Amino acid sequence: MTDNNKPTPQAEDKTDSSTHSDTENNQINTVERHILPGVAIGLSVVALAASSWLYVQSSQNTLNQDIALLSTQQATLSSQLEANRFDKAQMDQLLTQTRLTEETLKQQQDRLASQQAQQADTLLSLDSKVNRLNTTTKEDWKLAEAAYLIRLANQRLLLESDSSGAVSLLNNADDILRELEDPIVFATRKALAKDIQALKSVNPFDLEGTYLKLNALYDSAPTLPQREPSKEWQAITTASTENIDTSGKVTSVLNSFWESIRSLVVINYNQQPIEALLPPAQYQQLVVGLQLQLEIAQVALIKGESVIYQQALERVANATTSHFDTQSKAVVSFLSSLTVLQQLNPAPDLPQPRDSLITIKALMSEWNGNNVTDVPTDESAIQQTDAEETTGATKQDEGTENPSVAPTSNTTTPADATPIYLGGDA
Repeated sequence: MTDNNKPTPQAEDKTDSSTHSDTENNQINTVERHILPGVAIGLSVVALAASSWLYVQSSQNTLNQDIALLSTQQATLSSQLEANRFDKAQMDQLLTQTRLTEETLKQQQDRLASQQAQQADTLLSLDSKVNRLNTTTKEDWKLAEAAYLIRLANQRLLLESDSSGAVSLLNNADDILRELEDPIVFATRKALAKDIQALKSVNPFDLEGTYLKLNALYDSAPTLPQREPSKEWQAITTASTENIDTSGKVTSVLNSFWESIRSLVVINYNQQPIEALLPPAQYQQLVVGLQLQLEIAQVALIKGESVIYQQALERVANATTSHFDTQSKAVVSFLSSLTVLQQLNPAPDLPQPRDSLITIKALMSEWNGNNVTDVPTDESAIQQTDAEETTGATKQDEGTENPSVAPTSNTTTPADATPIYLGGDA
């Protein structure tokens, strides 16, 4: 190498300085390269922590909001559930009311249908009755009259026990049916003949006459003479009165007292007690008692109560024989009439025209073209029907057809009443 090619000292200094600066720069660069990643990592960690904290905070706020929102939604759902339950209960109640209303409407419809059917039947019946009235003939009136007479005969037997009057009414009904000259009335006339024969075989009972006989005894009761004391009793009383000692006042009083006691003793040679004449007050009570028992007998006669009737007449007979003169013609007549009345039965067993009633009702139904199936055929049903038919005519029959049988002033006395006074003989 030449000298020209050798470096100078200045050049060497420059070279050293550049080399030293390069080394420092390299060291700085090396340090920077080691520090910058740590700073970056630290900043990243800080940023990550900050972002995590912010995320956690935001997440916590969102969770609280979600919880509040869920609570609100739960409360809303609960209220809606309660409302739905209430609505369901109301719906159930409405359904129940609807079912009841439907059942009520159905029942009303059924009733209306039955009423309409009954009204239709009634209209048909009325129409047929109007047609029958428009086409009523003389035979229809005769048949109705015969039915009325048969019912009236039954009423006579039930209310008055008048068999003779019932026979007359049944004979009149038979005559009317005979005038129709129709074979359809044969069964009814056969039943009428049977009932007429049964009534004729029974002794007639005169209720009105018996009542009037009791009324005659009632009127004659105040006129009956009392039983007079015996002649022996009168002679003893007269002798005792004449032999009174008037010597002293005390003796006179004692004797009068003794004689008054002796006057109470009556010698009865017939072994029957003979009492003295009754005082006016007791005599009036005796007469009233007799009349009361006769009125009880009248009421029992009308009602057909045999036991009460016989008991009342027996009390009258006992009182009459005990307190009235049985040798007097008035008392003898009174007792004989009373004995005859005691032999009567106020409730005779009379046959009732049941067959006639049954056949006339069947005949009326067949005659009018009505197939009636409710015609009574048994004894109890006929008695109930007859009682209903005779209810309205009872007062009229008692007040108009038989006015003399009307009770007198005190006939409302109960049949089992006790007498006011019958002289000690009850």
